[in-house]
Amino acid sequence: MAQAGSDHGAMAVQAAVIRDGEVVLESAWGWAVRDSVAMTPQHKLRCASLTKVAVGLSAALLLDQGLIDPEANLSTYWGSTVCNPYYPDDPVTIDTLLTHTSSLSDSSSLSALKGSAARQRLAGSGFQSLRPGDPASWGYNNYGFSVLGMTLELAAQQPLDQVLGEGLLEPMGIDAAFEGGSVTHTELLAPLYQGGSVSRSVSEMLGYVCNPTPGYRGNFFAGGFTCSAGELAKLAALLSADGVYEGEALLSPEAVAYLETPMETPITYRDSTFYQCRPLRYQEGMYGREGLYYHTGSAYGFYGLLSYDPETGDGVVVFTNGAEGSTDAYGVYAVCGEIAQAVYNPA
Repeated sequence: MAQAGSDHGAMAVQAAVIRDGEVVLESAWGWAVRDSVAMTPQHKLRCASLTKVAVGLSAALLLDQGLIDPEANLSTYWGSTVCNPYYPDDPVTIDTLLTHTSSLSDSSSLSALKGSAARQRLAGSGFQSLRPGDPASWGYNNYGFSVLGMTLELAAQQPLDQVLGEGLLEPMGIDAAFEGGSVTHTELLAPLYQGGSVSRSVSEMLGYVCNPTPGYRGNFFAGGFTCSAGELAKLAALLSADGVYEGEALLSPEAVAYLETPMETPITYRDSTFYQCRPLRYQEGMYGREGLYYHTGSAYGFYGLLSYDPETGDGVVVFTNGAEGSTDAYGVYAVCGEIAQAVYNPA
């Protein structure tokens, strides 16, 4: 871990290793606060697009509870028209959001993240001339996950923090939230660094807290989830064990299988080819294994990896802060991939 951090200029690294469906090792290297506070396995970072796995797990919980149908038109949950005017007969669904095939235009506008604005865009103005659900329409879409999070909240009539908290986080002893200011132990929040400078301060993170109104905003569902690598590894371990954690079934095998189900057509993106799942990815031959489910994340100097081997129940989650962002042959950030290689194929 220290070698990978040094090789790629990281300020800090956290890593957690999964064996046989259980987290068996958590470690940390470097600085949580530059030159003053050492990084520990307990520190919490905003984990960028690894958030999408947490949103997917929220969908799995609601699927088990019978509160969502992934193939139903989103109008079921929004109570208003949802239609791509270019393909009015092809429904826009939770499944298309999970697979990045919704045909929604991506948007980083803060105003577009409000539920009221999303409702207008879903009525027709926010779509591209792409067929919803078609693998040829695939396009990595942060805005789609903002809409997905709001949709799940409307389906549950609860904030997603409550859905995931009651269903998984609390039973698993995980202190995490979609907004940094909503974790219990805010003293463990670590700033993010990019280019040697603070890119996301703790004071800014403390200002982001859960809004109790379901569907009010989608700001944090594409990248705001805040936890430690070890805590996210518990969720990866749950997936690797088909929904069982420490002997307790928290998700059905069917719900996990849904998240792991790939689209038939492989996707090539940023020089790597993988199968898009919901929203995990699957790639064959990674790091000497037959195949791995995984997701990556990057923002504000954070680079991360969640991964597991479904055949063995092994896995690794890596969080890094302040590193450079080159990628390896699998499309994984090299600072994370170097650690994954050591875990999956140490020879």
